Amino acid sequence: MLSPLLKKLLFVRQFSIDEGKINVLGTDHIMLSSDALLKLQEIDSTKLYDLVKDSTFKQISDFVDHAQVYQQLKEVITLDITSLSKKLGPSEGIVKTIEEIFNIYGLGKLAILRLDNEKKQASVKIIDSSIAKSYLNKNKSRSKTAVCTITAAVLAGMFSYLFKKQVDAVEGRCKAKGNEHCEFIIK
Repeated sequence: MLSPLLKKLLFVRQFSIDEGKINVLGTDHIMLSSDALLKLQEIDSTKLYDLVKDSTFKQISDFVDHAQVYQQLKEVITLDITSLSKKLGPSEGIVKTIEEIFNIYGLGKLAILRLDNEKKQASVKIIDSSIAKSYLNKNKSRSKTAVCTITAAVLAGMFSYLFKKQVDAVEGRCKAKGNEHCEFIIK
């Protein structure tokens, strides 16, 4: 089943997979297997974390800027686009949209456990992390450390946008270490 956000993007022709290209809101994307992402993390997780965090921050900023255009045009566009724009108004709408965006990345299902807008902190869990699952399938054993660097970077970029302040995400619990799910502290 498609996420509600993806359905809206398809409806307004802002998501396409055509002729070997994936395009979301005018930006080309590449879909990689979680095995490939795990291998990329092994090269230099620190540099990769910063790169993905910055890229995600820019992508979320571009997404919201794009949606604000729809907000201004809501009188002349369909009810679905108006609904998407309204989601970006109050902070609960932005949080819901961030969850939906994360869920189309294929990194797992995001669940926000705690959100403190004043302190600019959050705690989230990722159910069925693709990267942790790939690690376990590849290595046939548990990791001694958390392995979801790319997921942490994506979360850091998203919450940096939400909090309007640069924050980082640190993975404390990881399915690859034997935990039930992956959990991140964002601050």
